[in-house]
Amino acid sequence: MSALHQILLALVDRPDVAGALVLGDEGLTIAAALPPGLDPEATAAHAATIWRGVATLGETTGTGTPEELVMEGSAGVTILRQLAPGATLFILAAGDAPDLGRLLHDLRRHAPALMAST
Repeated sequence: MSALHQILLALVDRPDVAGALVLGDEGLTIAAALPPGLDPEATAAHAATIWRGVATLGETTGTGTPEELVMEGSAGVTILRQLAPGATLFILAAGDAPDLGRLLHDLRRHAPALMAST
C-alpha cells in the first residue's frame, strides 16, 4: 500500500471525513478511499472539471489560482484543495454538520505531507 493511500485511509478514519481522493488535472484517480457506491473515476473526472472551471474563474476575476474550494450542498460538504501542480485532494465530509473549521485547518496543516506523497 502506498504512503498516499495510507494517508487517505487515515483521513477517512476521522469522524468528519466520509471519503478522500487525490486526482490529477486530467481527471484521473491517483489514489482513493471512497465510500461504497461512489465511483472514484467518475468522482475524479467531475472534480477536475469543477476545479478547471474555478481556476478559469480566478483568472477571469483576477483573484488568482484557487487553493481550496468548499461546496456546501443540501446533503453535505465537499472540499477540493490543490496539493501540488497536477494533484488535487477531494474530501467528502461526513455528517450533517461537520466541524468544518477544524477539518479545513487540519487539511491545510497536513497539505505538505500529502504533497510529498503524491
